[in-house]
Amino acid sequence: ITPVFTPREVGVVANQCGDPTAVALKKRPRKVVSVRNIWRIDDEWWREEISRLYYELELDNGSVITVFQDLVSGKWYQQKY
Repeated sequence: ITPVFTPREVGVVANQCGDPTAVALKKRPRKVVSVRNIWRIDDEWWREEISRLYYELELDNGSVITVFQDLVSGKWYQQKY
């Protein structure tokens, strides 16, 4: 059985273009060293709108995480943790 991960809301600092520059993980800010990938998902507009902009990020501690901004609410989430 594949585990289901519920995205967790996280604090993100973004630059003027909207790209993440820091992410608060476990209440500790981590600087974004590089953005490895960006993609967008728009789906289910006929039921409940889903519009998300995903970022795969390399952080200053060497970890790689995926976060997304919910473009409907403006909130940021960590995809898996």
